[in-house]
Amino acid sequence: MSGTSASTALAALLEYARRHVPHYQSLVPPGPVTEENAFAVLRRLPLLRRTAVRSERPRLWSAEGDARRWRRVHTTGTTGAPLEVVVDDAAQQAELAALVRHVRRHLGGPAGPAITHLTLHLASTSRATIAPDPPDVALVKWNLSRAWQLPDDEFRSALGELCGKVITVMPSVMAALCDRLGPSSGVRPRLVVLSGEQFTAGLRQRIQETFHCPVTALYTLAEGGIVAHECGQSGTYHVEETGAFVEVVGDQGEPLPPGVAGDIAVTPLVNRAMPLLRYVNGDQGVWVDGPCGCRRSGPRLRLLAARTQHALVTGPSGRAVRRIDLAKLSRQLDLGVSRIVRDGDEVVVEHQDPHPATDLQRTTIAAALRTLLGADLTVRTLRTASTPCAAGPPADPDPARPAFLPPGDIAAWAHGVLRDRPGVLAAVLTGSTLDPAAVSRFSDIDITVVIDDDPCQEHWYALAAAMNRHLATLRVNVTEAAGTARSPLVACRLLAERHPVVGTLEEAGVTWPTTQVLADEARFWTQNAESVLWTRLTAADRQRTDPVRDAWLASRFCLDALRYRLLCEGERVTAARQVLRRAPEFGAPDATGIRRAFAVGREHRPPPAPGSPEADGFLRAALACVRWLGRSL
Repeated sequence: MSGTSASTALAALLEYARRHVPHYQSLVPPGPVTEENAFAVLRRLPLLRRTAVRSERPRLWSAEGDARRWRRVHTTGTTGAPLEVVVDDAAQQAELAALVRHVRRHLGGPAGPAITHLTLHLASTSRATIAPDPPDVALVKWNLSRAWQLPDDEFRSALGELCGKVITVMPSVMAALCDRLGPSSGVRPRLVVLSGEQFTAGLRQRIQETFHCPVTALYTLAEGGIVAHECGQSGTYHVEETGAFVEVVGDQGEPLPPGVAGDIAVTPLVNRAMPLLRYVNGDQGVWVDGPCGCRRSGPRLRLLAARTQHALVTGPSGRAVRRIDLAKLSRQLDLGVSRIVRDGDEVVVEHQDPHPATDLQRTTIAAALRTLLGADLTVRTLRTASTPCAAGPPADPDPARPAFLPPGDIAAWAHGVLRDRPGVLAAVLTGSTLDPAAVSRFSDIDITVVIDDDPCQEHWYALAAAMNRHLATLRVNVTEAAGTARSPLVACRLLAERHPVVGTLEEAGVTWPTTQVLADEARFWTQNAESVLWTRLTAADRQRTDPVRDAWLASRFCLDALRYRLLCEGERVTAARQVLRRAPEFGAPDATGIRRAFAVGREHRPPPAPGSPEADGFLRAALACVRWLGRSL
């Protein structure tokens, strides 16, 4: 941005903040803010630090604008406490436009790129959109947490979706991918764009060896969008022309000249929902003077490690892990990291959670720390929570997602709860949790308890409620043996897919239904399934639906249709993977579409855009499968 353009945008922002943002009404001095005095007015304001954002958050919100269209953004805090900021539509579109400009600078040509943002954050949601401005840019967010549970060959095949795409990703996530895939992965993106964390030249080289594509970087803040873009592979950054005004300042907020290191203060120029003027998040930098190889004029920014007192542990090369690095990892991994220490070639990460870290959490944090500290270090994760294991699996703060807990751990906990319970004849763990690769964000963890009593008795409700408090998405089904006979498909699944908890189903009186009983139920089921799918497929709001949920719903109907068909043929097979393998031999229509719905519904593949032909295709494939079953009965 030219000096005139920057001063015009800054003057408008300062005027807006004084008029509409309570926090700034007494800080921005009275009188007109013009292009000529905008920089001077800004520099008279105090620095805005994270503690102030946290304490002043309601007063930093604008009193103007449509708050319904604002997006909430949660950031990490240096003590683990996140900040919440809000951004308006204009800021979101400006960030997208800045990303596209950066990508086009590296790829050349005006064509709209397909951009996929990768995360390994369990709570993030895979989604896809077509950007209205700039047009024709496909934007996809793909949460790899569930695809990570796939066997190596299937995981590598899933990542084939990234060939020819532009990837945006945090360095710690990319380090974990490089660790798992190794050199020459066979996955060929067009470009990898790193952002959100600092990284080393060593990681850049590893990415190039793994994916054989160029690597670039952006300096971004969750609370401020894209601040600057890397120039080539120089390690220096040009400030984003239309997005931010950047200063390098001393402790008192005084601007520092080129060559003198200090705190980076960022003033995002577009967001009116929650203006942040001279915001300091703890990053340090230095202006680099002199000509740039790209021939752009003006100083360049070099990012530096934080000051010594911010470093928690240092590697053999002198690289350090800072508090903010640890906070970002904690939030990304849903892990309460409390301490990190280095002893020679071993780094120990301590976390205070009521359960051990999962394989995914351990893998990702080890890859991230080796990237920051040195590739030859060993990283060990240690739980230091005082909560005893006997208390059971953790209560997940987000009930919309299951934990990746091994079935044996869940069954052992449930066994301790149920083994001495009067009236319990048998209990089994069932459902997708028996196969980590089949878990979706919509999955339940099902425990079926067979009793010799009336399940409507109050004490059974109390038992289910008490168990549910210990484990997110747990569904405790309490039934008498005769109750399973009223649901033939459920009885078949209980007998075919189960992890024992207490007793045996056979001794409790659960038996296989006859094929005639199954066929009778299937005829009734097809009528309801066809009605549900048709209604959803022809809804007027298809552009606002979630393709991942549609794919999951479609896969459920397809799987049950295939289960009925196999069971009616006398095949005692109900597990999802086995059923899908058998689909082609039974002549199920569009077996490829069924497999694609299964993959997208479980986020093993990136989702299509809402209302797109591919998204509608999931429901069409399911509808065809249900009708095929009805004709075969």
